[in-house]
Amino acid sequence: MPKQVWKINQFHGGLNSSSDPRDILDSELSDIRDVMIDNVGTVRTIGSVTTHDIAEKQLDNTGASASAQVPGSGLFYFSHDRIGGEDAGDDEDETGDEYLALYDDSDVQVWVYSLATDDWDDDKDSNENGVINFIGKTTSAAARPCFTSIDGVVRVSTGELSKYASGSLINDGSHFLSTDTVLIVDNSSHFAQGNYLQIEDEIVFIAAAIGSVNITVRRAMFGTKAVQHNDNTPIYIVNMNQWYGYLDNKFFQTGAGVTKYSTSKWHNGVQHIRSLDELGITLVLHDAASNSPTSSEIDVVNKIVIAYWLADDGFWIGSYWIGVTPIYVGGQEGPISTVGSTPIQMHEKILNIQLYITHPDIDDTDIVTADGHPLLDDRIIGINLYTKSYTSDEWYLLQNFDLTKGGEHGWETYNSDAGANVTSAGGNTLAGFWKTSSTADSLTLANPTSTESYDGADASTNQSGAANTCTATLDLEESKGSDRKGILRLSGFNLSPLYKEVSLSSTSSQAMQFDVINPAPGKTKFVVELLDENFNIMKRTENEFTILDSGASPPFHDEDGGYGSSSGGSS
Repeated sequence: MPKQVWKINQFHGGLNSSSDPRDILDSELSDIRDVMIDNVGTVRTIGSVTTHDIAEKQLDNTGASASAQVPGSGLFYFSHDRIGGEDAGDDEDETGDEYLALYDDSDVQVWVYSLATDDWDDDKDSNENGVINFIGKTTSAAARPCFTSIDGVVRVSTGELSKYASGSLINDGSHFLSTDTVLIVDNSSHFAQGNYLQIEDEIVFIAAAIGSVNITVRRAMFGTKAVQHNDNTPIYIVNMNQWYGYLDNKFFQTGAGVTKYSTSKWHNGVQHIRSLDELGITLVLHDAASNSPTSSEIDVVNKIVIAYWLADDGFWIGSYWIGVTPIYVGGQEGPISTVGSTPIQMHEKILNIQLYITHPDIDDTDIVTADGHPLLDDRIIGINLYTKSYTSDEWYLLQNFDLTKGGEHGWETYNSDAGANVTSAGGNTLAGFWKTSSTADSLTLANPTSTESYDGADASTNQSGAANTCTATLDLEESKGSDRKGILRLSGFNLSPLYKEVSLSSTSSQAMQFDVINPAPGKTKFVVELLDENFNIMKRTENEFTILDSGASPPFHDEDGGYGSSSGGSS
């Protein structure tokens, strides 16, 4: 029998070294060396290894050419619409650039090459602010960095989920006590601000720039417990994925559009989405029924005060916890932190909440760059407020606070000291809060008069009718901030609620007349509420009146058995 010719011209199945050669598919290969099969039906030589022009010209001059790389890792290409990525520059233009990222074990950081500048860098301004500060293993130890780039953000991981010996021990004469916040070490060269360290079973966070051998830390991170550690205890560095991207945000804008704090820079930090507790933010629940927080309570850094006050005739019944969570760039949300040690007790109440992001420089000046973000992570752009019943495990979203907005939505300077002028020594703009001192704000609802009646009788024409007027008057003892608007909401009449816009900036009396239609005869409660720009209730006033005449006449039967109007008419 003549032999048959079997043509094999496709190799896209790739290398199969696990099966017996007799069992592999026609499109697979049992062995392949120095060739490429990326195009179907084509076999090409892979070429030879050669030194890249960029690497030969640049890296030899920087010392990074000695990097110990695990094959297949440590080198990454990405592009971005912002320039300056190679030196983590600030306020960079959106003209675009192409970048190469290369891990260097000599300083345990990632170097970034810019095509636009034809230059490498791994250290902004030659300080401790690495472009991508990838501290993990000690120097000269080969690592396996893995890179991804999504939505203009580069993320870096060692590819090895573990902790690394830092090469340093605790160097405290006695002990590192459970209450200590300064860790003394014998070698801080491998540590940097933002690192997480593990000492025995406790994890701590390096919260500030390192000075000599003294390291400022936050204790008991990720649910671990702060305990005492002996001198000469080994310190490990916890592998944390890194986040590298460009941030361009304006925070805490006033009604005039003035930004109190802004970011326009390349940012490198821990990728991990942290709760406010993990970040070290102090969370306080303040009962503001009689007064807002004092100046000493808000003129501090890294603190959020949740002020609340209750109004009657609401739907809140029971005991409720308040929780907050940070919102990061990209919409990611951190874990919820519970505020306060006891829940809020309510019975048929309306819950009003005012958020205070505290900082001493917000009083009368901008937050300087050296102060940093008040919530300790420049990626945080908002706060979500949650609540849950005392007996429940399920949280419900109450409100979102966008920190990149302000002014027209009630962001102002907060201080409970007397006086309207805001200075570094104090002052009170009372944005969103009702003044209850001897010179208080007031909101009144007029009683019926001879020319203004809720009973359907129009004294000016001596006629009965359903259409009448009702006047609500707002008197503010202090302005709530420049260019602010509020709403008066009137309820209790037919076809209510009714709305009128008022000024929250003016201290002049504002009498707002509503055209109303009476409800049915009987005793009725009439309510007027002052709402801020987010429709939060700032003040609620109610009156109860007896309606004698709704002003509407009942229909009657006509001669043909149908219904007609009481006023009638001839045809």
